[in-house]
Amino acid sequence: MNQNPKAIFISTKKFEEQTKQNKHKILDLREFSKYEEGHIANSVFIDSSIFSWKNIEGYNEIPPKKIVEQTLQQAGVNEHDYIYLIDDVFNLNCSLAAWTLHYYGISSISLIDGALQKWIYEGKKLTKETPEINPGNIKIKNSNEEIFITRDEIMLNIYNENYVFVDNRSEFSRTMDSQGGSIPGSKFYWWMDLFEEHPDFFVLKKEEEILYDLVQLDITKNKTVVLYCENAAQSALVYLVLKSIGYKHVRVYLAGYNEWRLCGGFV
Repeated sequence: MNQNPKAIFISTKKFEEQTKQNKHKILDLREFSKYEEGHIANSVFIDSSIFSWKNIEGYNEIPPKKIVEQTLQQAGVNEHDYIYLIDDVFNLNCSLAAWTLHYYGISSISLIDGALQKWIYEGKKLTKETPEINPGNIKIKNSNEEIFITRDEIMLNIYNENYVFVDNRSEFSRTMDSQGGSIPGSKFYWWMDLFEEHPDFFVLKKEEEILYDLVQLDITKNKTVVLYCENAAQSALVYLVLKSIGYKHVRVYLAGYNEWRLCGGFV
């Protein structure tokens, strides 16, 4: 992936360089037991389930603003800090967290391409020491509704030629779904197709490879791209990648096919 000072996905080298220069906070979204076993120095554990908020029906929804704000403050995040998110293997926990923060107007965020696995593979250090945390002063001031879409909005735009709906589930998930189906007219782009596999880690494919695959499916930059999967994390990852390669209008159907199969399947 191309690197720039505001890149969403950065190399381990860029991460090391940037964290020596800028005001920042490193947030580790892995399980706490893994965090205890070893983490990047000065990283703070955050419970990733905060970003997997469910409504009364069990569908994903946006976590309350106050909960997100308090979580960041308790982790010591300040108003002008750059945020680095750490995760295992595919960065799925980080992706949903990053999408949520984008929704709440916080865009100074980066993830390590290759995740912690690549950091470990390169022999870089981990520690068991827990940093001292002083409460942060970050405040959430607004929300970015343009990156979120509801079932009702999808129904209104289901035949809109300026929209393209993209199912990020695997072929297995789709075919094994007891009720089957997809949102009408959807293109199928499995989130794992973003990655280049190495023996010990996965990194994102080159930008031109990803763009080629997307254009072949008519998922182009001049359309509003609506992403969905089962539980939002995979589509949040695809959202971040599309934004990083220049797609302007990308929206995530957070409730995903879990909601659609029961409430929208009649379209």
